[in-house]
Amino acid sequence: MVQTSLFNHQSSQRPFLPQDTHPIETGKYNIPTNEINKLYEKVKNSIQNRLPGTVVHGRPRLGKTRAISYLVNTLPADFGNMPIYTLLCREHSKPNEDVFFTEILKDVGHGLFASGKATAKRDRLMKFLLERADAAGQSRTVFFIDDAQRLHELQYNWLMDICNELDRHGVNLTVFLVGQNELLNQRSVFFEEEKYQIIGRFMVEPYKFYGVRTLEDLYECLLCYDEDSIFPADSGWSFTRYYFPKPFEQDFRLHKYAAELHDVFITLRQEAGIGKPFEIPMQYLTRTVEYVLRRYGCEGEDVNDITRNQWKTAIKGSGYIEAEIYRAPE
Repeated sequence: MVQTSLFNHQSSQRPFLPQDTHPIETGKYNIPTNEINKLYEKVKNSIQNRLPGTVVHGRPRLGKTRAISYLVNTLPADFGNMPIYTLLCREHSKPNEDVFFTEILKDVGHGLFASGKATAKRDRLMKFLLERADAAGQSRTVFFIDDAQRLHELQYNWLMDICNELDRHGVNLTVFLVGQNELLNQRSVFFEEEKYQIIGRFMVEPYKFYGVRTLEDLYECLLCYDEDSIFPADSGWSFTRYYFPKPFEQDFRLHKYAAELHDVFITLRQEAGIGKPFEIPMQYLTRTVEYVLRRYGCEGEDVNDITRNQWKTAIKGSGYIEAEIYRAPE
C-alpha cells in the first residue's frame, strides 16, 4: 500500500491517480484489525522465546493470508532485518521431496529453484538460509507457511530436518503453520499415532484466529479506513477521505456507522435464519466497505450519508449471507 508520493500531508487537493490504481480498486492493502494485533503479540512472543513452531488456525476467508502479509511487513519494527519468509503450501496427493524443496526455494526467492536433484536443492536451501541469516547478523529465521493444513507427515519430517540443520549452525527457525481448522484434526491424529516429535516441534500451542466478532472490532476496522489507511503515502488522504472528499470535510467518517452497520449485519443474519456464532470474515467486511466507497462515494452516486438500506445492499453484495448459510459447523 505504501508508495512514493508527491503530495504533502497538508494537501487539500484530491490526489490524481491513474484509473484502478487505488488500493480499494486493487485490493492490495491490509487493515490491522484487533485480531491481527493480538496475533502480532502471539507471534512476537513466540519469536522472542525461540519457540520452534506455532499453529494458527481458523475458518476460511477470515483474513489469515492478509494477516501474514501484515506481520511480515511489521515484524521488522521489533526484530530488525531478521529473515522472514512466506511459504505457500500447495496441494499434492503425495509428498515428493524434490517438489518440496523446489517450492521452498522458489518461495524464499532463490533464483535456482528448479535445477538439480532433491539433495542438491536441500543443500542449496540450507546454504541460502544460513547466508541470509549471517548477512543480517541474526541467529533467528522465521517461516510463515500458508494453507498448512495441506502438509503431509513426510513434509513435517523434512521441515524438522531444516530446523535441525539450521540449529546445528546456531540459527533458530520458528515455523508458523497458518491454515484452516483441519490443522487441529491433524494434530489429534499425530497424538493418536504418538508422533510427539511433530507436535512438540510445530504444534505445542494452537492459536485460534477469528474474524470480526464484536462492535469494538468493527469500529476499529472502520476507523482504519478513516485514519490509518493513507494513499498515496504521506498524502494525508485516507481511503474514506479519497472517496468522500466533501463529506469528509464535514466530519463524515465510516467509524461513526459502526453501531448501525453491526446492527444491519445482525438483522440480515436473523432474516436468513443464521444461528451460528456471530463472526464476519475480513473478506466480506472489506468487500462491504469497498462497495460503499466505490458505489456511493464521489466516483459513484456521490452521497453525503450512508443509509441503512445502502449498507444492506453492500453486505448482500459481498456474499456474506450466502457464505454464512452454507458455513460448515465447527
